[in-house]
Amino acid sequence: MKIPKTNIVALLALTGCLLAIVSVLLASTMDVNDQLALLVDVRHEIVERYVDEADQKKLIESAVNAMVDSLDDQYTSYLPPEDLDEFDQQVQGQFTGIGVEYTIDSTLNRLRIVTPLEDSPAWRAGVMAGDIVLEIEGESTEGIKDRAVREKLLGAKNTKVRIKVRHESGQEQDIVITRALISVKSVRGFRRDENNHWIYLIDSAHGIGYVKIRQFNDRTVDELRQALDKLSQQSTRGLIIDLRYNPGGLLKSATAVADIFLKGDQTIVSTKGRKVRESVTKSRDEGTFDDVPIVVLANERSASGAEIVAGALTDNNRAKFVGMRTFGKGSVQQVIGLQSGHGALKITTAYYYLPNGRLIHRREDSKVWGVDPEDGFFIPMTSEQLKNMFDIERTNQAFRNHTDSITPDWIEEHMGDLQLAAALRALLGRIETGHWNAVGQSGAKVLADQRQRDQLKQQRDLLLDRLGKIDSELATLNEAYLDRTTEETINTVEPEPAGAAP
Repeated sequence: MKIPKTNIVALLALTGCLLAIVSVLLASTMDVNDQLALLVDVRHEIVERYVDEADQKKLIESAVNAMVDSLDDQYTSYLPPEDLDEFDQQVQGQFTGIGVEYTIDSTLNRLRIVTPLEDSPAWRAGVMAGDIVLEIEGESTEGIKDRAVREKLLGAKNTKVRIKVRHESGQEQDIVITRALISVKSVRGFRRDENNHWIYLIDSAHGIGYVKIRQFNDRTVDELRQALDKLSQQSTRGLIIDLRYNPGGLLKSATAVADIFLKGDQTIVSTKGRKVRESVTKSRDEGTFDDVPIVVLANERSASGAEIVAGALTDNNRAKFVGMRTFGKGSVQQVIGLQSGHGALKITTAYYYLPNGRLIHRREDSKVWGVDPEDGFFIPMTSEQLKNMFDIERTNQAFRNHTDSITPDWIEEHMGDLQLAAALRALLGRIETGHWNAVGQSGAKVLADQRQRDQLKQQRDLLLDRLGKIDSELATLNEAYLDRTTEETINTVEPEPAGAAP
């Protein structure tokens, strides 16, 4: 059989393309092998020739951490074997330390507090959400890495650690914190009764309940259902779910919480990634809480799982969101045990998307992220207002000798909590009129820009403060240099001969 010339040409062209592809793949493989060989060669030369004996374990771990750092993703990290137990304890909601959720601020290259865990040693000592940690035990946090943070802040029970923070107001404060066993109770009520049990009704006259979810762990769903069971027995007509300062936690816990309030087959969250097939988590019919109106409270420090719950309830028209745009931590981390047995890799594998398709995660160039309230339901609070609110809460001033009913005005006056007051005001309006009346401001972009300006001012003040200290050190050195130069000049001048004319 004779093959036409055109087919032969096509076949040769196809063969050429295949050979080109194979050669590119081989070259790529060789490049990777060469790069790995480079690591081996450098390690060998250091071990064999460096003036002091090198710590080989440290060499390898440093190389691994450098690879992870090159991703510019603060949520991806290497967990050496000795850190795995500590990581498991934190996921389970129990560990020994000061009790903070933190991040490494990429702009300042310093440690920033996302939120102190409520009732933790840090919270009681006055650490606030948004604080920049300048020093730990007198050492600057500039350029600090995640593992170093854990080593410095975690520790044995009853030991102390001293930190220096700059609050969002600009005030700097030295704080000594005594480490303790942190056992995070995930769900709490509005206040405690005389027997120290949680009261879940915020407004008993109108039957409005309140639950605060502080973190999503293995116990969250059970604790929440117990609280809702109590509210169901008290003729609840409305509910406030407070997710402010909730740093997130377990994805399965967050989606299960959203599922409690949604009817079946509604989208809770979806995940997409380069190597991860898109998946959609939907609600089920079983165990849905009674269809009472709900207000979700969240703010700039509500992250991850808290954003998933707020977004799921808002996008499915199950709740009204009151507060501020959320933090923007919408990346999926998977903990993968390494085949070598030397620890694990906590690695970002995908991103979370709200039911409406919005990406939760905030990248450096993001204009939109997280979850937004609707216009008319933004309630900003200044750093001074937040400090006042936390001071009242820490000292438990609000409920001393208080027996009257709780109203939005009382919350504003005695608790200093403008956002909670607005949430209660919105819910009362919904119950009385059947409509959600605006209780706050409008304009997500304007408010987000204002928040960005505040953060940039804080960064500028910190840089100016650092520059001032450098100028002071330089002036001291210059003064010492001039004094020394003057003294040397005086000592080298020859005295005039005796009896010489002036």
